[in-house]
Order: sequence, then structure tokens, then C-alpha cells
Amino acid sequence: MAAVALVAVLVGSALAAAVGGVPAASTITFSRYLGEGTGHVFAMAPDGSHVEQITFGAGVQAHSALSPDGTRVVYSQVDPKRSSINVAHLGHGAVTVLNRGSDWSLVPSWSPDGTRIAFTSDADGNYEIYTMAADGTDVRQLTFTDPPVQHVGPKYSPDGTLLLYATDEDVQDPATQQDLWVMPSAGGTGTRLTHGLDNRESRGWSPDGRRIVTQTVIDGVGQLVVLNADGSGGHQITHYPADTPRFEPGGIFPVMRGAVTPAWSPDGAWIAFAANPDGNYDVYRIRPDGSGLTRVTRSPEPELSINWGPPRAG
Repeated sequence: MAAVALVAVLVGSALAAAVGGVPAASTITFSRYLGEGTGHVFAMAPDGSHVEQITFGAGVQAHSALSPDGTRVVYSQVDPKRSSINVAHLGHGAVTVLNRGSDWSLVPSWSPDGTRIAFTSDADGNYEIYTMAADGTDVRQLTFTDPPVQHVGPKYSPDGTLLLYATDEDVQDPATQQDLWVMPSAGGTGTRLTHGLDNRESRGWSPDGRRIVTQTVIDGVGQLVVLNADGSGGHQITHYPADTPRFEPGGIFPVMRGAVTPAWSPDGAWIAFAANPDGNYDVYRIRPDGSGLTRVTRSPEPELSINWGPPRAG
């Protein structure tokens, strides 16, 4: 099948030099939304070539992340009344549903050793941070709060000791503030990193764990900010204008515009993200200092939920 051909291409490219300054030995995954409540995860080489669909079926598959060994992709399977965390096995296409229930479980993140997955779920009636073993067993709830406080989008640090997440805990206006916190990946007290940020659409670590890239909403438009891992030294690296078009995907997905869902390249030289300066969301990349802004895809369908991981294997 075509997916097998892509494996060969991308694994082969791992042996090649970087093209145009983009690391060849890596894979970008993203979700392409096809309308009417349908969207699938696709993979491509970092220069935008060899685009291939890797999830199928009804509903929306979003928030993808390749396993550290490149053999599996974890994602949110979003259906009209619930969302589960699923894993697709790239070598043979089989899909494992890790947590089937009536709740909304979203935004999974692999631990660096591939043994655990962190995610957000409202299984207890409020959005909290959870982890589970990579096979869906040993589910552990790590945060415990009352509505309207929510904890969302955990991301493992490169050494596996911390989870980076966003929360509206201890903010004056939850509608306009959602700050970054970290907590031990095994559970424990969280530490606040930022004040007055409005991070709505994802966040991520640099490969060396020394910096964070985050999306923040400024004057109603998503922008990217790079800051130190302790929350200091924030530097805005995108500057989309106030008249950037609105995108309204519907369902559980929020209205958005500007830059969203940033993901650092494995070598630390680039950040991939989605943006819609012309109205439609496509994949872009930019240097962590804000230079080198490059459009990677030009698709008639919106593309979101960007992740940048290792070379695919099958």
C-alpha cells in the first residue's frame, strides 16, 4: 500500500543530508480537515514532500504524535459525542483504542522512552491531566480541581521528568488568560511559569529542554512566543495582523486565527506550526529567533494539529 512506500521514502531520507536547511531525519504529522466532521492525520517529509494519509475512518483524527521509535502514531479520535486516545501502528495499519468511554480524552503526548502517554480528559467531570501506559493500562489522574478550572494539553519534557501544560488556575479572567505550568510527570505540585499569557492552542519543549514554544492569543490573534524553560525571557516570533481571518471548524474545536499548534524540530533548528494569513490553515516553519518563515504546504483543506517527530519506521 502507499503508506509502505512512504515509510521507505522517509526512512531513506534519514540517511540523506538536510534539504534547504531542514533536517531530513524527521517527520511532520498534521491533521487535514475535510469538512462535515471529518479529518485525518497525514505525514510528510520536513520539506513538505511525500505527503501521505496515515489514519482513516469516520470522525476527526487530531493531535497526532509519533512514538519515539517512529513505529506508532497516537492521536485523538474525535467523534460527535466523545473522544478517545487511539494508536495507529504504522507497519500494518492496525488501530488500538486505548480508552473507550463516554468522556472526552484529548491531546496525547508520548513519554521520551515511549512507555507512557499523557493526555487531558474530563472523565471525572472536569478537564484534568492523566497519564497511562502505552497499551492503555495503568491510568493515573494527576490533577484534581473543581470547575471552572481546567488543566489541558500536557507535554513531556525531553528528559521525561516534567509535564508542561496550560491552565486557567489562579487567573483573573479565564476567558482571556491560560498560563503555562509544569508538574512532575509522576504527579505532584504544579509550578507556574507565566502570568498573563493566553495559551490556547498547544505548547512544546525544545529538544534540549531549555526552551518552550507556546501559542498565545494577542488582540484576538494567535502568535508564537519562545521563552526559557523557567518562563522567563519571552520573545514573540510571529506577528500576524489584527485582520487575520477567523477559522471556525465547529464541534469541540474553538474559533481560531493566526498561529497555532507549534512543534519543535528534533534538531532544535526549526519550529513547525499552522497559520492562516490568507484564510486557510497551512503548515509553516520558522526559526526559533523568528527568522526564516517558510510556507510548507498549500492545500485547499485546512491543516492543523502539527507535530514534528522522528523518522517513520514500519
